[in-house]
Amino acid sequence: MFSTNLHHALQNSTPSLSRSSTIDSVSSAVERVQQLCSHLSRTNTLSSIVAQEPTDTRAQPSNSNDSSTTMEQSKTNTSPASNACKFCKRPSSCPDCHKQLDPPAKKTPNGDVVDIDGDIEDIYNQLGPAPSNLPPQHRDFRHELPPTPLGPFKFSVFLAGSIEMGKAVQWQPRMAQLLQHLPISVFNPRRGQWNHKITPEARDADFRAQVEWELNALHEASVICFFFDHATMSPVTMCELGLWAHSGKVVVCCDKRFWKGGNVHIVCERYGIPCVQDFSELQPMILAMLRRKGMMLDKKGDLTEDVKNADPTKLPDEKILVQAGLKEPRTV
Repeated sequence: MFSTNLHHALQNSTPSLSRSSTIDSVSSAVERVQQLCSHLSRTNTLSSIVAQEPTDTRAQPSNSNDSSTTMEQSKTNTSPASNACKFCKRPSSCPDCHKQLDPPAKKTPNGDVVDIDGDIEDIYNQLGPAPSNLPPQHRDFRHELPPTPLGPFKFSVFLAGSIEMGKAVQWQPRMAQLLQHLPISVFNPRRGQWNHKITPEARDADFRAQVEWELNALHEASVICFFFDHATMSPVTMCELGLWAHSGKVVVCCDKRFWKGGNVHIVCERYGIPCVQDFSELQPMILAMLRRKGMMLDKKGDLTEDVKNADPTKLPDEKILVQAGLKEPRTV
């Protein structure tokens, strides 16, 4: 309507003598006005439609797939998530309290070093209560950590078990405390800090030094003690168990809830390795294995090589090893 009236107005206001010469210009102007009016009309119409549409797009899903996705997102937002490990499908958070089983490693102030000796909550009470009255530390007791070179020793214990960059419970310090009254060296691969820039590759000098320290300590140890934290995967620990299963110097603590607990228990059965499921039973087995390896203590708790001076009450009898599955190791 607006463009038609404008066209008539332009025609009436233009002298007849110049109509033929200006008709093309007028037609172009009218066409331009019509384009502008059409554009404004479409803009107003679209604005009205948008204003009338609901803002919640979830109320009108375009298809069933979108509906399913929306429902899944809604569940994710309203209930605690429990992410599953992509390897073993175990949940990475406790289904009861929803606490993470794999807490992030804590970095020290310099940002490059990870503290793997931080407090890890024992949510499954795997270690039990801390002992209230520990015996005094023996003057010859040594707690060896990498990369310190291994010192001279007569008898020693290697703590082979779950670490996982500080995610496993702090069982190594607990066991070191339980053994501190003995004149032995304890080899603990769980160093206090680890630079996260170190890559787990054979060509990385720092990584190689750590692995070789562990391999040397495993070889030199009189007894190798394995503890599997069942809230971890512990692939390196399983590798080490395979390496030393036939050695006759291994004791194992592995709860049946460990994701590969069945494998561990069958290996121990096949190779006659003493194996228990409770951490409280592990320390007596270590002492009994030290006795089996020839360690004798006198009444003062010092090493002796004289059977007459040895106090048999200082170390448990080897019978507890037999009860836990000790047999002559098989070679195949």
